Amino acid sequence: MRPETIAFSDGLPVKIFARCLEQYPYHWHNTLEIVQVLKGSVNITLGDDNLLLRENDIAVVNMNELHRITQSQDNEILFIQIDADFYRSLLTDGRYLFIYCCSVYHEAESPEKYKGLKEYIARLVWAFHENARGEHRKNIENILTSMLGYITYNFDFLRWGYGTKEFNEKLVERLLQMAGRASGDHEVNPELKALAAELDISFYHLSHDIKEKFGQTFMKLLHYSQCEYAAKLLLSTGRQILDIAMECGFSDPKYLNKHFKHFFKHSPSEFRTMYRADDKTLASQAQYRDLLLSHYKELLHHSNS
Repeated sequence: MRPETIAFSDGLPVKIFARCLEQYPYHWHNTLEIVQVLKGSVNITLGDDNLLLRENDIAVVNMNELHRITQSQDNEILFIQIDADFYRSLLTDGRYLFIYCCSVYHEAESPEKYKGLKEYIARLVWAFHENARGEHRKNIENILTSMLGYITYNFDFLRWGYGTKEFNEKLVERLLQMAGRASGDHEVNPELKALAAELDISFYHLSHDIKEKFGQTFMKLLHYSQCEYAAKLLLSTGRQILDIAMECGFSDPKYLNKHFKHFFKHSPSEFRTMYRADDKTLASQAQYRDLLLSHYKELLHHSNS
């Protein structure tokens, strides 16, 4: 279950289903997942961020992003899971990608963005339900391809940051280079000065750019990435915390402990004790009821028409 394996069927690179979901433990999977609340509400944790999604709210869970659902009931939730290889095949330059899409944060500021995404979702659900068993797989893939292009442009973190104002192309390209360098195998802690030299800009200019656009320093963004990776290793392996710290780029476990507490509110050992479990226990913690998708294709179609 950690990581969770998603099985696709009928030769389609997408899986769509609806559930009434009470809770689901920490997990991650190599798919892009779209969550839309159709009725009620749901508490979802994305990394270290706790969100309450209400009716018609939407959020995207990135490929291999740590997440869980807690203390939710009386809800109806739509899930769309998209095969990572299919998505990556559309990104011809092999670029780094992180989608920042959560209606709780900025749908009010960018209603048209979210309206467009919800229209794509409605079209995809309709096509999936009508044609998943027929000969119209190409139609589903065409809608999915268009929707992913829309998501990539309108919600790419390195293009928009946490806000709604698009960055200029020069900065986007610079951030792509930085992200590619910083999101490798986590064994090397890149130095910001070395990155600035490679990009032929001053250290001050690079630092100022990142803090201005993202509200956080480059090192804080990097430390979060390292700690999320550490959290996955804590949950999925029995490795010593010293070894985990080294693999995640920390020269000493005390630095992992310091930054991990900042993001996850617990020490690494406390986090492991609270959330690590065997597959049988994890399966018992996943409490949900599957719902018929046929009802929601009509609901989504009319709510977005």
